[in-house]
Amino acid sequence: MEFTLVQNGADSIKKAHLCIQNLDDLIEGIDHNLKDAIIFLNHGIEILFKVMLAKRSTALMFTNIKDYQKAKENLKKSNKKDVFEIDPNLQTVSLKEALTRIEYLCDVEIEESMKSAIFELNMIRNKLMHFSINLEWDEAEKLIFTLQFCYTVVCNFFESHIENFNSYIDSARYEYTVEEYYNDERVAEEMYEEDRFGLLDYD
Repeated sequence: MEFTLVQNGADSIKKAHLCIQNLDDLIEGIDHNLKDAIIFLNHGIEILFKVMLAKRSTALMFTNIKDYQKAKENLKKSNKKDVFEIDPNLQTVSLKEALTRIEYLCDVEIEESMKSAIFELNMIRNKLMHFSINLEWDEAEKLIFTLQFCYTVVCNFFESHIENFNSYIDSARYEYTVEEYYNDERVAEEMYEEDRFGLLDYD
């Protein structure tokens, strides 16, 4: 398994979008698609904010910059892969802190409506991750609207601030099944046999 920071964020955004698309077609199963959409969208936003911070300085991703600096110094003297192998206690910033740093340390303007939607989803995400949740239908409808709005505005935002963002989204979640692989192998073998006996027409 291998994900760069931006691929990781794009993968979660894509998963959230797939779950959001499912909502309009479902009678049963709305709850788990809504849960997945919230968790993955929250994760994707947090990771992509960190992509923006890392563009300015990787140190801005970390809660304690001095601890990161010390781990980075030790990393250069070792054969470890990353700073987390040097110091497992390193912590990256939360979504809210990442947003604040982008606004005030990177001087990137963020619309209030986008911030409000992100914070509302983050609150629901925290309930899902650490406790429980019980929404009436009208509350769920409002949440779905907020989710759809948030997805749209954050995608527009990241498209403006992350190079080739849409390409990362397009290529995320690509899957190639075992059945497809064997079908392709069979077709390739048949074409090879036909070509070997001069049966293919290239004109």
